[in-house]
Amino acid sequence: MQIFHNTRDDRIVVLVAFITALSTSAFPAEIMQPAQQNALVRKYCAVCHTDAAKNGGLSLENYDAAQPNRALAAMLLSKLRNGAMGAAGLGIPDSATRDAWTSATAAQAERAQDWTIIRSHAAGSKAPIFTASIIREVLPRKKDKTQEKDNDDPPVYRLTLTCNVATHNGEMQLTWSPEPQTDRTFLVSVDDDAGIPHKLEGREKKMGNGMTASTGLAASLLNAPLAKETLAVAGLFPGETVTFPLGDLNPADRRELAICFGASPGK
Repeated sequence: MQIFHNTRDDRIVVLVAFITALSTSAFPAEIMQPAQQNALVRKYCAVCHTDAAKNGGLSLENYDAAQPNRALAAMLLSKLRNGAMGAAGLGIPDSATRDAWTSATAAQAERAQDWTIIRSHAAGSKAPIFTASIIREVLPRKKDKTQEKDNDDPPVYRLTLTCNVATHNGEMQLTWSPEPQTDRTFLVSVDDDAGIPHKLEGREKKMGNGMTASTGLAASLLNAPLAKETLAVAGLFPGETVTFPLGDLNPADRRELAICFGASPGK
C-alpha cells in the first residue's frame, strides 16, 4: 500500500502537519506573565511567608516576578515542587496553572548557583542594604519512616548575607527545602577550620494565615565570619554536608560585605 503520494497537494498536507506538530510539542507554551505569578504568590504563599512571620526563612509578601531574585526563586521552586502550595489551607490552582507557574519560576531560578547580588534600601529609610545569596543542591535523600517513597528532587540550601552598609549590622542566614528540621546540633566550618556548633531547636510557632504550625524549622541564623574561600554546613541532616563558595564573590562585593562581617583568619 502506498502511503505518501508524490503530488503537490499531498506534500502541502504533510508540511502543514509537520509544522503543526512542531508548534504543539517542540516549543514550550508562553511563559506565565509576572502579574499572574505575583497574584498566585500572594494568594497561595505570602499568607504564610509574610515579612513578620518569615516562616521557613522566606518572606514573599513583596515578591515581584518582574524583578526576579534567582536564589529566592529557587527556594520558591522547591516549595512548589514539594507540596507547599496548599499549606495555607486555600486549596491549589488547577494543573495547567500549576505547571505554568512552576515553569515560570524554574526559568527565574536559572543560574541560582551563582551569586545573586541585590542592592536596596531599608524600609522607611535611605540606609543602603547589600544582599548576596546563593543556592546549593545536595543528593536526594532516602525516605524515612514518615515517607512512602524516596524524594527524587534534590534538597536545596540557600545562604544569604545581608549587610546594612550604614549601621554595619550584618545577618547570615541559612534556609533549606523541602524538609523542615529541629532539635539538632550542626557544624559551620569556615575555610576548613574546626566547625562552629549551632543548635537548632523549636518549631514554627504561628503561620502567617493564623494557623498553628506543626512542622519544624527551615531556617537558621549562622554565627560565623566571612569566609575567604568556603563555608560548609554539616550535620543539619544526617550524613549531609553542603559547601558554599565564598571565594567566588566579586572582590568589590566582598569588600562591601566585610563592612558587616568579621573576616575569617583564613589561610
